[in-house]
Amino acid sequence: MYTSILTQLSSQVGDRTEASNREVVRQCLNDPQLLNQIAEGLQAPELALVGDCAEVLTLVAQEDPALVVSYAQALSVLLIHKNTRVRWEATHALALIASSSHASITSLVPTLVQLNRNDASVIVRDHATDTLANYASTGKSAAVCVYPYLVEMLTLWNGKQAGHALQGLANAAPLLPSKRDELRVIAAEYSASDRSVVRKAARRLLKVIELQSAG
Repeated sequence: MYTSILTQLSSQVGDRTEASNREVVRQCLNDPQLLNQIAEGLQAPELALVGDCAEVLTLVAQEDPALVVSYAQALSVLLIHKNTRVRWEATHALALIASSSHASITSLVPTLVQLNRNDASVIVRDHATDTLANYASTGKSAAVCVYPYLVEMLTLWNGKQAGHALQGLANAAPLLPSKRDELRVIAAEYSASDRSVVRKAARRLLKVIELQSAG
């Protein structure tokens, strides 16, 4: 039998919306110890229940990332899960905590890169890129580590993750002054993109570079 908090999740009460999960999130925010039970649910055999638990951690991380940092390892196991919804919830939660969880993300970089190269889900790739992008802001070693992968992601899958990758490069730019000229060329190129989200991210990158130069 599952613990009481797991029995209240959407898949367990026949709720086809996320309303029940959001009620569980409310309870977890009021009593973070309940997240231990949610983390246990990540190992359940039922795909729907695992997805619900991952979704709860994502929603909690949106409100208070610090509460989810200690569950990074439990989420990391799901990055190679066969179920797409589980993978996208896990990558989303990790993206939300990446900027405050340097140690947890470091070992996941190879897996996240492989997701970007091989996963058929656009959502999974978006969140995997965001995880690397946010990780890039945590220090020079992280920025150096993910820089070539973020550049690679500008063109992978016909550039579908380019906007996300550009945001990561903007996070890395202040930590990598030696890449300033290269980044300026990238920003100029993508500022002419026909996709507004890419243009906006490229202009943000250019602004970061200009601020560096002025300083």
